[in-house]
Amino acid sequence: MQDLNIRVSFYTQLWFLWSVHSFVISDSCDAKINMVRDVWQVGMGHNFTLICEFVCIPPSDTLHWYRGASSVLNQTTNQTNFTFPLHVERAGENHSGEYYCETHPPVVSSNTVFIRVVDLSLNVSSTSAEVFEGQTVEVNCTAVSPLNATLFWGRGGCDDRQKVNGSGTLRLSPATAQHRGDYYCCSSIPTLTPLHRFKKVQVTVLRPQGILQCQVLWYLMCKTGIFLIFSAAVFILACRGQS
Repeated sequence: MQDLNIRVSFYTQLWFLWSVHSFVISDSCDAKINMVRDVWQVGMGHNFTLICEFVCIPPSDTLHWYRGASSVLNQTTNQTNFTFPLHVERAGENHSGEYYCETHPPVVSSNTVFIRVVDLSLNVSSTSAEVFEGQTVEVNCTAVSPLNATLFWGRGGCDDRQKVNGSGTLRLSPATAQHRGDYYCCSSIPTLTPLHRFKKVQVTVLRPQGILQCQVLWYLMCKTGIFLIFSAAVFILACRGQS
């Protein structure tokens, strides 16, 4: 009986030591925040989302999103592992800066993500072009942006199937009636979601009025000439008949 009590006491002590050891191991988790350090180019007016992964966070801590030195979002949770997103809609210049997460207290910080909000604008030498048939239409388009922009001209829109020119200059020579219509200077920059912009130019091709007037005048002169020749012939024949 005494041996049995000794064995029970021994196993009880082992179970207690194992429990304490397990508790120490589980309680020794180091708090950390996972976020990849990166630089994002975000288009003006676009949305973006940043995510911090909190690991082994004490339930008493407050979780913060910072832009620079300013807290832009905070939250508390009773979860030790927590995903904390930051959603930004219609980004503007004021959303540019360094973003990171922190806990309080104690302070545990994440890596930083630098957000740069950029815009794209287009300038055209003319928003409309009116020429006569046979003349040349030439309109220049330039992109203004801190990033490298692609440019092309499309007829009726900016779909690839509507592309008529792969550069910043629209040139139609010689212009014909078939060239009449709306042309678009289309551009984009390589932001997180590509930012697109366009400018419309209306092209009008006229038939030269001078040529039309000359054709009418020539037609009238020809008819007059034929009439005079016919009258002269009749007069000559009449004179010969009298003689």
